[in-house]
Amino acid sequence: MTAAKKLAHVEAYLETGRVERIADDVLEVRLASGTCRARRAKSCLVAPEVGDKVLCAIDADGAYALAVLEGRAAAPTKVSVDGDLQIQSRGGRVTVGAGQGIALVSSSDVSVAAREVNVRAPKGSVAIDELGVFGRLVQAQVAKVTLAAQEVDTIAERLSQRVKRAFRFVEDIDQTRAGTVDMRAEKMIGIRGENAVLSARVLAKVDGEQIHIG
Repeated sequence: MTAAKKLAHVEAYLETGRVERIADDVLEVRLASGTCRARRAKSCLVAPEVGDKVLCAIDADGAYALAVLEGRAAAPTKVSVDGDLQIQSRGGRVTVGAGQGIALVSSSDVSVAAREVNVRAPKGSVAIDELGVFGRLVQAQVAKVTLAAQEVDTIAERLSQRVKRAFRFVEDIDQTRAGTVDMRAEKMIGIRGENAVLSARVLAKVDGEQIHIG
């Protein structure tokens, strides 16, 4: 006779036992009074495994596993619920810590919403097929930046650059189209090429204290 049948007219009581089998989210628990089929209570967030020691509440309506008291040695502890899960701290902070690492895994999207987000790590990597960044201001201070890309398109209303030394190496074509181009150097401008062509639709002017051609 099972524990539930024996307690058909008895008030609820607590008893511990071992999980012998799990089928369709129903636990078969071996108690001192017999075997019972128990459902996991909503407050029992830790998912029981076969061989775990659990605390059960038994009454005339059935049995519920209230808590997992003891699990297999070195077995991971899994918090499992049906449906959505919300962790909330009213007026305080929530801290998630681990000695070996933390992994966030989702088959759908992952969202982060906060007034301020801070990420600190000695080393990091991001692998994203498509990335969109929308913001009002971006400030970055780095010692070195290396960018390798097949195509780079930049669209800006104003672009300013201040550098101490600039080097550009273009293998094929370097083309500039602008309404006005103003190039100035305090010392010297050198233009060299196998062929050089200078043409103007209205006026071409060369001015200097000395002009050497040839």
